[in-house]
Amino acid sequence: MNLNTHMQLEMLRQRLDAIGLPLEGLCRAMRDHAADVDATGNVPESFWQQVHVRALNLNLVPPAHGGDEGLWPLMQRVLLMEQLGHADPALALALPGPGLSTPPLLALASQDQQRALFARFQSDVPVWGGFAITEPDRGSDATALRTRARPCAEGYVLSGSKCFITNGARADFVVTFATLDPSRGRFGVRAFAVDRRTPGFEVVRLEKMLGLRGSQLAVLSYGDCIVPREALLQRGDEGRLHDAFSGAQSSWDYFRPVLASVIVGSCARVLDELTEYIEHHAPKPMHWRRAHVKELLSSISGRISAARFLCHKAAWRHEQGLPVSKDSSMAKAYASRIAMEIGESVLQAVGLEGLHARPVFERFYRDAKAYDILEGTGDMQRLMITRLHQRDGRSDTLLA
Repeated sequence: MNLNTHMQLEMLRQRLDAIGLPLEGLCRAMRDHAADVDATGNVPESFWQQVHVRALNLNLVPPAHGGDEGLWPLMQRVLLMEQLGHADPALALALPGPGLSTPPLLALASQDQQRALFARFQSDVPVWGGFAITEPDRGSDATALRTRARPCAEGYVLSGSKCFITNGARADFVVTFATLDPSRGRFGVRAFAVDRRTPGFEVVRLEKMLGLRGSQLAVLSYGDCIVPREALLQRGDEGRLHDAFSGAQSSWDYFRPVLASVIVGSCARVLDELTEYIEHHAPKPMHWRRAHVKELLSSISGRISAARFLCHKAAWRHEQGLPVSKDSSMAKAYASRIAMEIGESVLQAVGLEGLHARPVFERFYRDAKAYDILEGTGDMQRLMITRLHQRDGRSDTLLA
């Protein structure tokens, strides 16, 4: 990290101290519970007893609705999530708060809707928000959504299903994307805030995850859910419906560098563990390959630095109000790819003895397998990067 990043990280620590959520204490609690979360997929009650739950709930809540202004900029978010990813990536993704629902709420919801939904996070018990667009056999292609929204006397009837919804079973409400008119493609899509207590809304199952089990990816079913008219996210002050897919894109643009930072943090944790293991605990045969090991550590460090730069670049562009879709996709695609490469290299370096000695190596390898599918698969990211580059012709420079 450069000097400016160190200064920003220190400011982040001070801000977290001020709201009663010391970074070191939070990370320590996450590390202490990482094995339990991986084994069960659940966050144990003992974890909530060690942290300031209300402060976690307000994570990602806009300052105008009770969130902390100092934690709101994306660069601060990226720095924070790298630290939490270093502690435990699965638990970092399982922490409460509005999460992915925040950008579409800000982009699409009226002020009254925002006040009502963000107010739910003013609580001393964990509260989650959800974001649901991905569908079985359809991915996140808004032009092919099968989940339908039909007007009715009470409001709208939603029917369909969603998959791979992070914290979907925990969410107090889920921002759900459905189409009013499939023939209009993305312009027929609308977003609805669906309360978890809505009749017909059901958590069908939690996916059996190889890694990141704490994130609890869920399959959701909407069996003729009747939601009130006010569930439709609509900027009433402008008197017209916004393009809901743009709200989804704003979520991806914001959260892909955030997720990439979690990945960077987990990679940095493995590098730290590997370095310490080699120096103090590795069996003698590994020391015979010291030159190879030194080259491996250097290579891992370089790839982590490159991924971190892409995250910071995307965050900087976002804060400047510049186009960021391509940069966000690059950060996420590269971070998830190097995680897999690092995981395989670490397993080859430490062997079975190292896996038994440091369970974090095996857990990282499983988590790395899951990184590729979150916030869009690596293949989808690379396709998007290519299309955006062909469309705008922008050279990949910091100030382009």
